[in-house]
Amino acid sequence: MKDGLQHEAYQMVLFNALACTGSLTKAADKLGISVSHVSKQLNVIEERLQTQLINRNTRALTLTEEGKDFASYCEQIVNLIHLANTKVPSCRDELSGNVRLALSCSFGNLHVLPVLDALQKKYPDLNIEVSLFDYKIDMLDEGFDLWFTTFEEINIGYVAQRIVDTHFILLASPDYIQRYGEPAHPDDLTVHNCVTYHSKDRSYTHWLFEKEGKQRDVQVNGNYRVDKAEAIRDAVMAGRGIGYIGSYLLTDELEKGELLPLMQDWKPMQKMPVYAVYPRNQNLPTRLKMIIDAVKQSIGQPAYWDENLSKWLK
Repeated sequence: MKDGLQHEAYQMVLFNALACTGSLTKAADKLGISVSHVSKQLNVIEERLQTQLINRNTRALTLTEEGKDFASYCEQIVNLIHLANTKVPSCRDELSGNVRLALSCSFGNLHVLPVLDALQKKYPDLNIEVSLFDYKIDMLDEGFDLWFTTFEEINIGYVAQRIVDTHFILLASPDYIQRYGEPAHPDDLTVHNCVTYHSKDRSYTHWLFEKEGKQRDVQVNGNYRVDKAEAIRDAVMAGRGIGYIGSYLLTDELEKGELLPLMQDWKPMQKMPVYAVYPRNQNLPTRLKMIIDAVKQSIGQPAYWDENLSKWLK
């Protein structure tokens, strides 16, 4: 069926050349094929349609009424082919069109959505559909064009472009420290109420620390687990416990004294890269490149997070 349609489309292109040139020889030259091939295909077309399309009783070929009708359809097909060949590459380069984005919930909400808002104000013809979640997906199955995620195990067949590295800080509110004291060693966390992240794909109850080449892995517990990183930050600020919080969640909470860094001689070891993921394709549309570049420019290079950590921590 597919081969038949392709062959019929080819024949319509050939007949369009015949109708435009009025000559077997000129049509053959235009298409870069032999005159005998053109003649043979014309016979095949007329046999398939069971009608005569061209009068052959003069030197110049003339179209029958049926031939004129068929030629008009052939012209439409050829025009559509030319339009597709010129319009599609042009659309790829326009800052417009439809984009389906999947975003890691908290990072996307804090750092990607503001970028998208600014882009749409600048390019109103850019149509964006966003889904926020923190579970792993197969983009092709879900129909997404671009995925900003913190998952590191990406399926084969996709490009994972590293956007930024986020780090973690051990934090608590002044109120919590006043009521329950401050841990001095990672092992002290076992007697503190710790706010932890938990989702269907990931659970962070082991907090890793390093000091002078020594590492410590502590399993923590608490009475509050949540599957949204922002909620962990907010719960810690509310005095509900100690949190192992990603640097990307913070703005000026430390500078205002709403959160206090703990155990600064023990460095949290966990890192969480953020990736822009898309199907492996060398011809990535400009609108997707633009979104990736805009997010990079907004959050800075990976060193950005280290600079902020140095500013916040003594």
